[in-house]
Formats: sequence, structure tokens, C-alpha cells
Amino acid sequence: MDICRLGLAAAVLSSLPAFAAIEITSPAQGSVVPLLTDSQKAYFALPTAERRESFATWSFRQKKMGLPAEQVPGEAKKREAYWPKTVRLAWKGAEGVEYRVVVRSAKNGETVIDEKVAGCELHIDNLEIATDYKWVVIGGGDNGKGAFRTEDAAPRLVRYPGVPNVRDLGGRIGLGGKRVKQGLVFRSAGLNNNAKDVYYTIDELKALGREEDLKAAADEAQKRLDQLLAWQADPKTMDYKDKDYVDWKSRHGNEPVAKFFSSRVRRAKEVVKNGGISKAVKGREPGKSRVEGENGEYIRRRFGIKTDIDLRSDKECYGMTGSPLGPTVKWEHISSSAYGGMVSEGGKRSFANVFRVFLDEANYPIDFHCIAGQDRTGAVAYILNGLLGVDEELLALDWETTGFWNRNNDFRHDKLYDKLVEGFVKTYPAPTVRERLEKYVLDLGFTEDDIAKFRRIMLED
Repeated sequence: MDICRLGLAAAVLSSLPAFAAIEITSPAQGSVVPLLTDSQKAYFALPTAERRESFATWSFRQKKMGLPAEQVPGEAKKREAYWPKTVRLAWKGAEGVEYRVVVRSAKNGETVIDEKVAGCELHIDNLEIATDYKWVVIGGGDNGKGAFRTEDAAPRLVRYPGVPNVRDLGGRIGLGGKRVKQGLVFRSAGLNNNAKDVYYTIDELKALGREEDLKAAADEAQKRLDQLLAWQADPKTMDYKDKDYVDWKSRHGNEPVAKFFSSRVRRAKEVVKNGGISKAVKGREPGKSRVEGENGEYIRRRFGIKTDIDLRSDKECYGMTGSPLGPTVKWEHISSSAYGGMVSEGGKRSFANVFRVFLDEANYPIDFHCIAGQDRTGAVAYILNGLLGVDEELLALDWETTGFWNRNNDFRHDKLYDKLVEGFVKTYPAPTVRERLEKYVLDLGFTEDDIAKFRRIMLED
């Protein structure tokens, strides 16, 4: 929203009379409204042991976690389970009147909603937690004013149109009882899809007179499968400089090599079954944007993103020269590790580059992401919020929140998250997670002053 419009909306609110003809019916004046659904809150309220057990249970993940999702009246489909709960604004009005609704934060005066609606209610979302809001509805020559507060219940889930698995890094209580500021840092899934290989079809190769390529592709596919099977049978013979393995290792850190074999052998068998044709690469195609048009316009306007930190590999980002959000958003491409890989030499180098971005106040608000917003993104979020003094239990809950979106049982503590925690416990032993992460960041060459600056930027006064 442009500055002129913001100023106009504020002026509208401040100039209205104290008593108005339109009767506000929801929320009740001064009431506290939830931003999490009952099912989302039910999950966060589970005791630790029960929560971990439920998280690892297929039936719970598939059928219960965060479900049922909210059904907004008038909308054909249920909302996504990882979206915030809407707040219903309602009033008594006249038929056939178009109303204008303006909502602004009482904390900083920022206008967050300025919409026109036919009818007498509007469902809004993407509000900050534990925040006072004032709103006005104008129409038919009358107006009404309301006020409410949002519930103090983290996390602050966020809806980015077109992009899944988004939430604010802020909202939780950190060092010294100070709340982590909201609206400064967002973690999300990728703002565009990963790049992908484009392959020749059999007919295309035949038309080009490349029958030999078909035979070569089939031979190459069988050779690769044989190679993988031999390595799997005797890992001592494996070439650890294999390009595919190096790429996998950069994203999976210290995961056992058996996981690499299980995924790659399965893939190689499919390639052989298809006659090896998928090895006849025509070229590579950049990933399609998820934030084109109105999606990107809304994200830029509503959240003011200035910097896009992309944690994906060069291969995933093929063809990219800037942020999918457009030229006004700075694109920082920093390939990252995840989980146990964060304490490897490569993982430390990549996080050092990420942390430098967070030390420059001119870069905020920041969105950081990989492709799913769970592994590499989750590891970075763990370190950032841990440095800010967020409780270790809440760090785990932040990681688990991805389970509202990714219901695959391979995404679980014992396979992934525990390796992140163990990496810091073993490499940087200290009584608390905050102290371990401080030692980690100092080991990267940063100073106590750098850590203090990050906290000054991110913690409320």
C-alpha cells in the first residue's frame, strides 16, 4: 500500500466521530480474538512426550494434526491447515451498500487492511499476535468503530498467496522476557519452484537421427544403476566425490549414506525401466514463479519484504538472477546445509554468510527459504531464534509446525530434528541451547557485539 493511501486510511480513522450509526457486532469491543484454530492450538498444547509420539504416528499426521482446517463462510474450499485463523469483522448495515473496512495496528498506526466489501462482514488474516487493532467500517453515509486484541499464542502463522509453509520468526518470548519482533523475518517455502531438467523424447531423438544416443542413454542408465548397487553392497568402494552424492550431502548434512543409496537406487531403476531416456538431457529449465501477479503484489505490499535469502543449491536455482518477488527485493543466494550439516565446515561457511545479512538493518524485512521451508530453513530458524533466547521446547515446536503442511512420516524428529540438536550438543557443549549457539556463532568469526546487535534488531524493548 502506498504512503498516500496509508495516510488517507489513518486520517479516516482519526477524523471519525466517537459515536456512529453502524453497530459493530463482531468482534465485541475490546475482546481478545484467536489467530490459531482450535485444532492448531490443541497440537501445541500436547505434553512433549505425547506430542513427539503423535508426530511420529502416520494416522495422526494424516488425519488429525491441525485438522480440521478452517471453513470460512462463503468460501468453497477449506483453508489450508498451515494458515492462520481468520478474524470475522461484522456489523449491522443496510442492503445494497458497499462498505469500506480499514484496520490498523494500535501499536504503530500501520494500516493492514483497506478493503471494500458488499455485505456486512469480512474475514481477515495475517495479523500479528498479542497486538491491539482498531478498525472502522464506512458506508451509506454512516460509520462504525471497533477495537480488539489478538491472542498471545505463538507461532504467528502467515498466509502467502501461492507459497506454502510460511510463518513469522517473531512472536515468541526471548532473552530477558522480551518478545521477538514480528514482521521483520519470515520463513517460507520457495518463492518459485526448483529448476528442472528437460529431456528429449524418444520421437525427438529419432527425428534427429540420434538412435545411437538412445542406446548410449540406456547403457549409461544401466551403468549408473550397477555402480550404485556396487557401492551399496560395499560402501568402502564408493566415490565420495561423486557429483550427485556431493549435491545430496550439501542438503542432508550428516545423514547416513544409506539414505542416499535408497533414494538414488530407486530412481536409477526407474531410469533403466524407461530405457534410459531421462538421461538424454535437452537442457535445464528455471523454476516457475509462485508469486507472479497478484500473489507477489500482495506479499510485497502486506509484508514489505526487502531481502530474499535463498538457501537452495546452484542446481535448484538454475537460471535465476534475482528474487521472484521482483527487482525491488534483494536476492541473496546462499546455498545452505541442514541438520547435522550445520556444524560441518561447509555448513558453518554458509551460515556465516546468512548471518551477515541479518546484521544489516537495511535488509529488513527478510524472507528466508529453501524449497520446502522445512530442512535448511528449519535449521537456520533454529539458530536464529535460539540466539534470541527462545526456549528450546519452542524451537522444537517451530520445526514441528511444518507438519501442518508436510504429513510425510519421513519428516520426523529421530530422522532429522534430533540430528540438528545433537550436532550442536556434541560440537559446542554448553548448559543451554542459547550458549551452544553463541559458541557456534563466535567460532564463525563473529563477535559478542555482533550477537548483541542482532538481538537489538530483533527483540522488543
